[in-house]
Amino acid sequence: MRFKYPLPEITPRVARTACLLAFVTFYVFLSACVPSPTATPPRQTPFPTLPLTDETATPELIAPPPSTDSAPGTPNAPPSASTATPLPLPTNPNESADTFPPLVQITVQDPELPVSAEQPVALNVLAADNNIVARLEVYDNNVLYAQAPALVPASVYLNQFTWKTAVLGKHTLRAVAYDSNGNASAPAQLDLNVINNNRAPAVQITAPSGNKDAEIGAPILIQGVATDDVAVTRVELLVDNQLLTFVTPERAGGVTPFAVAIPWTPQTTGAHNIVLRAYDNQNQSDDSLRYSIRVFDNEPPVVAAQSEANLVPLGDVLIVNALALANNGIARVELYVDDLLAEGINSSAPAEQTILQTALTAPDLAAGSHSFFVRAYDLTGQSTDTPRATIEVRADAPRVPRATSISSNAPTPLPPTPTATPQIVLPPPPNIELKLLNAPVVLPAAAQIQIFARGSAELDRVELWARAPGETAAQLVGEENVKGATEKTLTLNWQAPHAGVVEMYARVSDNLKQTRLSVPLRFSVQAALAPTPAPVEFNFAQAWYAESPAARFEATFVQIGRALRGSFVETRTAAGQALTGRIVSGAVNDKTILFAVDFSGAPNAAHNDSPKPHTLEFDCSFNARPPVLTCNYANENAERGSAVFQPVVP
Repeated sequence: MRFKYPLPEITPRVARTACLLAFVTFYVFLSACVPSPTATPPRQTPFPTLPLTDETATPELIAPPPSTDSAPGTPNAPPSASTATPLPLPTNPNESADTFPPLVQITVQDPELPVSAEQPVALNVLAADNNIVARLEVYDNNVLYAQAPALVPASVYLNQFTWKTAVLGKHTLRAVAYDSNGNASAPAQLDLNVINNNRAPAVQITAPSGNKDAEIGAPILIQGVATDDVAVTRVELLVDNQLLTFVTPERAGGVTPFAVAIPWTPQTTGAHNIVLRAYDNQNQSDDSLRYSIRVFDNEPPVVAAQSEANLVPLGDVLIVNALALANNGIARVELYVDDLLAEGINSSAPAEQTILQTALTAPDLAAGSHSFFVRAYDLTGQSTDTPRATIEVRADAPRVPRATSISSNAPTPLPPTPTATPQIVLPPPPNIELKLLNAPVVLPAAAQIQIFARGSAELDRVELWARAPGETAAQLVGEENVKGATEKTLTLNWQAPHAGVVEMYARVSDNLKQTRLSVPLRFSVQAALAPTPAPVEFNFAQAWYAESPAARFEATFVQIGRALRGSFVETRTAAGQALTGRIVSGAVNDKTILFAVDFSGAPNAAHNDSPKPHTLEFDCSFNARPPVLTCNYANENAERGSAVFQPVVP
């Protein structure tokens, strides 16, 4: 086969050049695919990337003394050979004289990003030669920074240098490779901009996670990790905005990343906020996301009770003053009279209410001796009873003048908030607005508050403060971490302790520690209407009697729904007659009872020689405690009388 055009002559030098270029291109492709440590690691990556390796031991870097012959700051000046004593080059006795220089490349992951002062930067230097790569050198602004010999002779050599500086400004980094015959490569260079370390560290809590309930006195291990561009020098543990303890790394200058494990033993019950705060070597700090832990007490509540008086007038109300305490929060207090529940009161905010003082009542007690006790429940369901006490109900007992007792709730005080960081002038602080969504607010419904925040910088935290009716100072009632957003809309529910005028405001802060308060929001909370008591269902199906000087009445009722039927006996005292009749009609409701008796079937049913058959019609009022029917009646001649019926005791 003959070619139309003659082929160029392939000399050994051309062949070596082509092979070397192909080899370097292949390794450049590999280094682009494998990530190396970034000069400025992304904030969301807590651990640096592992260094590249060619499976050989990394040689000890040799940092020579600075040279006075070179001209630092001249970006295009070639590296000076007099800046350091060169390392001896390995020789290959079987290789003929070689004048072909090696090729070299220097890379970092993000050359466009600025570098903080004293921040370690990984420089990846790759060299290839047609013979043997003997040594690599790195120059900073034409001053030799470090050099490394090739421990294992090879035609391709990769090494990673760690470079850092405290000098601000532009730095030109150059890499030079030497082969075994002393041939130096053309310098490969890149530029990095060194700035002040103005980036705060990042920290996060890694354990515990999810919803956490703990028992008071049981240790909890708080684990976290902090990272920084340069070094983390301190990590603090804050519980409820109070500094509890801190840890520092063994190296005085700090490390990154810095993992910590700090034990904390809760001493009080309720919700506790856990925050880790990290500092770098410039004393810049940042906080982790807040983690909440609910701490419970394994002790039951403490309760005491005292009746208003030992003697209670018949028909009056027994009043018992109760005081209950529990670290977990009081959920309910109950009064039992003769082992029957008389009244119970629930707390409107059990998680915050550790003290509940109230008055419990039991009306309509029958005459005689009664025992009572008070039972208190905490938020976890544990209960405690007071010792039983005895009171006497008598008709001749003196009445005690009194005022209506109102339950008083003592909410647990919230922890103090930290002192605000001094404001930064620019950019302007964020804005925040409040809006009430469910006006009017009627107890026991909660107020729905909408919060809208917007800032020029990233927002950090939103707080909601409220001054409840009767209080002189506002309390923190809600908070939200809004890091990473410049605009946020939140809806929070707040339960007012009682009716009255409420004043609320919100506070927002951004990542520059700037804060702003909203315009106060004032609205009224209305008291709930008293619930209508449920009617008492009473069963009249039993025997009743009434006595008077003229006659004795005995009624045996049969109740069908609200209708009454049954039998009736009238025994007249004067004549000694006993007339038996039938209850032919009757009806009951919550307060009154009506029934009629027909004696037409009884002998001598006529009354006072009246031609009319004997009948009685009763109109009664009812009292359930004790059960009594107070009646007015009329006979067939419209003659009237009164009678008080009581149940027949078996």
